[in-house]
Order: sequence, then structure tokens, then C-alpha cells
Amino acid sequence: MTIGHAIWRIGEKPALAVLTEATHHVDYIDDPERMENFVPMEWLQTVPVDRAVWEVGFFANTNSVCQPTAPRWRHTIERLKVRFPSYGGEGRHADAHAVV
Repeated sequence: MTIGHAIWRIGEKPALAVLTEATHHVDYIDDPERMENFVPMEWLQTVPVDRAVWEVGFFANTNSVCQPTAPRWRHTIERLKVRFPSYGGEGRHADAHAVV
């Protein structure tokens, strides 16, 4: 998939060569309002499933990335800063979120 000058890859292959089970990611490729978006992620820390973090009241969305506007988002960020103190300071990741 080309966005601007980037060709998104999954492993070494172009995304469109790998994503063949469905068509939703290409159906609206020329429609900015309805198109699918690929968003690069930088995982700062991972934990095993048995140490996964989830609490009642956390912001949740079925999409991988969203533009959070719900009050739960602030609650979620503040709690995750406690659970992952290395990323809760005033640095680059202090209030990170993705906007699509």
C-alpha cells in the first residue's frame, strides 16, 4: 500500500501482497474519508500475556489505533504511567497517542 511515498511492508513483502484474505483495505484506497490506514508502531516495552495490563475503566476500542477523545483515555494513560514508570515522565512518550 502506498501512502505518500511510503510502501508499507509486512516483513519483507509489500502489505498488499500479504493482505489477501479480505478486500476492505483496498476497497476505498482512493477515498480519504473511508480508506484504511496503516500506522507504524514502536513498541517501547512488551510483557508476557500473564503480565498483561487491564483494569476496569480503561479506554478500549476494537481498532488498533484511534483518536482518543473519551474521558477514559486520560484515566487509562495515567494508570499506564503508574504500571510502566519508565514511559510516564516528561519525555517523548509522556502522553503519546496515535491520531488517524
